[in-house]
Amino acid sequence: MEYREYQPEDLIPIVTDLAAAYTGFEHSSITYETAEALMEAALYCIREQQDLDSYELSVGPISARAAYEAGLQMVIEKVKRLQRLYNERVFDFQDYGLECLKDVWFKGIPAFLLKYDVKYAPQETILTLDYPVLKGLQNLSGIDAVLEYVTCVDIEQRFLRGFDSDYVREVLRAYDPEYTVLLENICGILLPNAMAHAILRKPFTSMGFDQEEYQFLERVLSQKSQEKLEAYFTEILKSMVEHSFEQDEKMLEYLSYGISDMARRIGNNAANHCLEKIFQL
Repeated sequence: MEYREYQPEDLIPIVTDLAAAYTGFEHSSITYETAEALMEAALYCIREQQDLDSYELSVGPISARAAYEAGLQMVIEKVKRLQRLYNERVFDFQDYGLECLKDVWFKGIPAFLLKYDVKYAPQETILTLDYPVLKGLQNLSGIDAVLEYVTCVDIEQRFLRGFDSDYVREVLRAYDPEYTVLLENICGILLPNAMAHAILRKPFTSMGFDQEEYQFLERVLSQKSQEKLEAYFTEILKSMVEHSFEQDEKMLEYLSYGISDMARRIGNNAANHCLEKIFQL
């Protein structure tokens, strides 16, 4: 995304007003670090406005002040969206015993909503977001990062609810008996097992794989390159989402972020005759 560059003289009046409000209009003296943070707050809001596709094509170039004010309103609306999404999901949320997921959902997100400073520090993410999601969020910060993170976790919840909760826990336990303290993504552990069931046309109620099934899986998978494995798993995932999750395009897009890593791990294990380390149940 290329941002329109405003000149310092366009931004200083915005920062000056922020500084005055920040100090309670009692004095205008602030530290360099505070001024720098307020400048970043202004730029964060301006980028929010500039992230709207074709905005300037529809309304023409706008002033830095107008871009800032429009962006600030977008930040406020995103916080409201996060609050609504969280309120809708919090009571039926399942952490499957994973402590990092439990902590970020029941402690971290409420803390963010309580402490997030829309006006003076919208660029601050506040949380460490210890539970990893499949989609990389390293280029996001503030409400953009947290809203996208919660959206990803919500998609995971919809996917995981397609399986019996006991099955999910058993897969995690087979992966690591001490899984509750892992900092790993649940779908990244469960999805390979789901792929194995799909390849074998094996119902999830029939847990575990015998030696003959491992041999069949190895024959099918070891002959494929990384690229072909990714294409193969992508087609299986599409079919799974289409038949079990009503063609949920957002789910398909999100889970696809895990395909490349999954294909690499499965390909390596198939080549080394140890698929049982990935396909547990």
